[in-house]
Amino acid sequence: MFTNKGKPDSNVPALPDPAPQRRSAPVRSGIASIIANGVKITGTIEAEGAELQIDGEIDGNVRGGSVTVGDTGMVKGDMVSESVTVHGRVEGSVRARKVMLARNAHVLGDIVHQSLSVEMGAVFEGQCRYLQDPLSQAGPGTPASPQIVQSQQSYSGSVFGEPSNDDRMVSGVIVTGTSN
Repeated sequence: MFTNKGKPDSNVPALPDPAPQRRSAPVRSGIASIIANGVKITGTIEAEGAELQIDGEIDGNVRGGSVTVGDTGMVKGDMVSESVTVHGRVEGSVRARKVMLARNAHVLGDIVHQSLSVEMGAVFEGQCRYLQDPLSQAGPGTPASPQIVQSQQSYSGSVFGEPSNDDRMVSGVIVTGTSN
């Protein structure tokens, strides 16, 4: 109905070339990066904000948005993530908001968490500690080096109620003081 029948129209401005679109941050599409069974990686893996499925072996630290250690997976190192699900084996500390140990899990190391669930049959050898924000770098869950602190009051006796001339406690902090 409206055609120019092949005649160029000089009154119509030409359309500008489309501007190149900038790529925004990738949106989680539900596809995980997979370290397959039979693959061994030595070194640190950083997958910030991404999903990571480990079915092979990692000899190093792992950092990711959501990490799942599959039935055949093994991590020898520390893990830091928003969410950690373990079906396989982890030898190292786990620090995450949500930690889930499945019935086949075997964890040898400490866990710092906001939420922890352990299915019957899972093996966990270590200490666990609740923190409101386990991912904060300067939180109370980070290991502290022992330090010497002067006692404000004198105390004569051990922490077990026994008389003692030695006023030290062994819990990461050594307290010294004088007895009167």
